[in-house]
Amino acid sequence: MKPGPILGFVMDLFGLRPDPYPDGFGQSAIEDARYYLRSRQCRKMQVEWRRPLPEDREAWDTHPLVSRFADDLLALADVDGRAWIVKDRMWSGWPDPPEYAFFVMEGDTVWAVADFDRWPTNWFLPPIAT
Repeated sequence: MKPGPILGFVMDLFGLRPDPYPDGFGQSAIEDARYYLRSRQCRKMQVEWRRPLPEDREAWDTHPLVSRFADDLLALADVDGRAWIVKDRMWSGWPDPPEYAFFVMEGDTVWAVADFDRWPTNWFLPPIAT
């Protein structure tokens, strides 16, 4: 039996039925709001990013969730015991998604996630070594 529109909305809001969008990772609307607010907090912090090492690339390029989004691992940071990850997309801008995919992982759990186009001015990214 299929739930009515109101019950369906409530079930989606609280993550009580499977994600109808296979591109997502099963988050509820409440988790989306939490990720949004946490990502805004993250953008306000001063962060010294580092370029990924080969072992970092191996770990994040094979991660079951993070590896599905964006194309290239751009930068990493460790902030408050959490792994901060920024991945770059080859194709970005309308109609494609924004240039960067940002994840904050607490162990295997997503703590924050967002897409963005402009690099925050208080995030310091070292130049690419040649």
